[in-house]
Amino acid sequence: MKFATPACLLLGLPLCALAQEPPKTNSSQKVDSGLLSTEPYRHTGIVFAGDDANAFRGSGVVASDPKLFFTASHVLWDDEKQKWFLPPEWVGGYSADATPGLGKFSRGYFRWAGYSSVVTESGTETRGAFSRDISLAWGLEDFVEGEPAQIDFKGVNSLRKAKTSMITGYPALLDYTGESGGYFLHATEPDLTPFKSAVTANGNYLYATHISTGPGNSGGPVWSQDDGGQWKVSGLLVSGRPSEAGVYAMSSSVKSLLRAASPVIADPRKSNKSVQLVSTDTCRMVMNKPKRIPDGLHRWTKIPLKCIRFPEGSVVATAYLDLNITTNHRGDLIVAVLGPDGTMAIVHDGQGAGEDNLEFDDLPLSALFQDASAVGNWALLVQDRLTADPAVVTKLELEITAQPKTGGGSTDP
Repeated sequence: MKFATPACLLLGLPLCALAQEPPKTNSSQKVDSGLLSTEPYRHTGIVFAGDDANAFRGSGVVASDPKLFFTASHVLWDDEKQKWFLPPEWVGGYSADATPGLGKFSRGYFRWAGYSSVVTESGTETRGAFSRDISLAWGLEDFVEGEPAQIDFKGVNSLRKAKTSMITGYPALLDYTGESGGYFLHATEPDLTPFKSAVTANGNYLYATHISTGPGNSGGPVWSQDDGGQWKVSGLLVSGRPSEAGVYAMSSSVKSLLRAASPVIADPRKSNKSVQLVSTDTCRMVMNKPKRIPDGLHRWTKIPLKCIRFPEGSVVATAYLDLNITTNHRGDLIVAVLGPDGTMAIVHDGQGAGEDNLEFDDLPLSALFQDASAVGNWALLVQDRLTADPAVVTKLELEITAQPKTGGGSTDP
């Protein structure tokens, strides 16, 4: 297991070494288990990215919508292979020493398009990377029960003005002592420490001294308390060293990430669209209105699905299909999914004679499109080969996550 380690290059200093903790440092402490379901702690979770051979661990926060969580982009970036990990896993409401069981998987995430080019050229531990170090993951189910945390879109100002703030997350190791944090939720003490702008970084990257967390806390929320006493997410922890913490501070620019995610978590869901300066590896394509299939016609009816633009060379990593076709005789139907490069996968071929409606809920198609091109538009193909049983496609959603074909390289356009 690797940890998303807050970088020790916050101020251009050499790698940090363990040292005895000075009393004046506000360090992360275990949160009492009785507080896990209370505000604001219940919104913080563990984020797992990568796979068993290259597992990565960070922290995150559910904010703005129960189907969304924020984390640091470097938690989701495979620095060794120079590409993005597949959508991460979320584990919330947990605090123990043992490794947690299976959590909830996100289906995609949005990030600033410039991040991958910066880290490919200069690495993840630079001010240029820190100032873009935020990603927004989305899912088809709620990551927390109840209302999500609220975002402080003036987080830059709140943290600079020394409002009461604290950092929550899941450090795997504690700074100074090197003591294991296990999988316990930790928090710094609420205090009035002001954050400052780092020289040469843009306004979203701030740092403060005398605050310390540890590896694995990356992506954890930095909270500030408003005048009414409510905790809001003012930033994410993205870097640090003993007695220093660097954060990506929230501002109105984060609304672009939320706007990109809005269609895929809407009810009913819609196709995600390109948003300026925002990138993603996942395309969710949704049919806009029902489509009647000609009865008894022995040729394909094609329902086109428009996908966002992936860079040349991108191939399918995962594919899922949601489909409802109303009919009195689904045995009349042949149904296929057509990829941009001509790869075709038959998903139904006359099975269920005498039975009615055809329904697929999150049908996995990844193996059928393994390494097929993801670049371009997709389509559903349907034949209703016998008469007297009209068929109507009432729901069609196709989700494609892309990755570079071989070796390194980002899928950011």
